[in-house]
Amino acid sequence: MCKAKEKICSALGEDKSKWSKTYLIRIPDSFEIAVDSFSRAVSELIKGNRKESLKALSECNSVEIGKFFIEHGQQSAYFRVANWQEVYKENQIKKKQNLSQRNPTQRETRKVFERDFYRCCYCNLRIIPKEVFSEYSRIVGSDKFSVARKNSERNGLTLGLRGVADHVKPYASGGETGLENLVTSCYSCNFGKAGYTLEQLDIKDPRRRPIKNDGWKGLIQFLPALKIIK
Repeated sequence: MCKAKEKICSALGEDKSKWSKTYLIRIPDSFEIAVDSFSRAVSELIKGNRKESLKALSECNSVEIGKFFIEHGQQSAYFRVANWQEVYKENQIKKKQNLSQRNPTQRETRKVFERDFYRCCYCNLRIIPKEVFSEYSRIVGSDKFSVARKNSERNGLTLGLRGVADHVKPYASGGETGLENLVTSCYSCNFGKAGYTLEQLDIKDPRRRPIKNDGWKGLIQFLPALKIIK
C-alpha cells in the first residue's frame, strides 16, 4: 500500500515531470470497463434476470477497483504536496470561517452532476450516484453488493465509481458550497485532494476545461424501474 510516510507512490511514479496537471492520479482503464459491466448488471436486473445481473457484477473486478482507491486514489495528495504535513498545518492556521453549509443538498448535487454530464471533471471517469448503488444493494442483498460505511466492508465499485460534488476551492479555505465552486468528482479525485488547494496539488482548474457529453447519465434513468422492484 502507498502510504503518506513513503516517498514514492507506485501509481504516480517517481518522475514528477510526468505527473498530470489535470487529474491527481491516473485511473486504470479497468474502471471504465467496470462502469460498462455494472451498467449491464443494472439493465439485466430491471429485466428480471437476477442471475445474469450477478454474472455481470462478477465481471466488474470490484475488489481491485476498491483496492486501487484505498491504496492509491485517496492517498495522492500526500505525494503531490511537498511537505504535506507542514502545508496542512499552515492551511489550518489560515482556515477561514465559512458561513455556507459544508455539504451540498441532494438537489444541488444532482444539478452539478447534470451540468457535468456525470463525469469526473478531473480525470473524466464516468461516475455513478450513490442512489443507484443503494437501490441495487437493496434488491440483490448486502451479501451480494454491500454499501456499508467501512471501506473494508463495502463493494469496491462504491469506492471507485461513485461520484460526489467536490469543492474546487476547499471549504476550509472559504470555498462556497455553490454551483460555481462545485464540480463532479470521482471518489479518488475528491478524497485525493484532501482539502489542499489546486496550487498546492499542482493541478489546473477543472472548470476551465471542456466537458465531454456522450449521453452518459450515471444510470439514473434506471432509478424509477429499480425502485419498484421488491
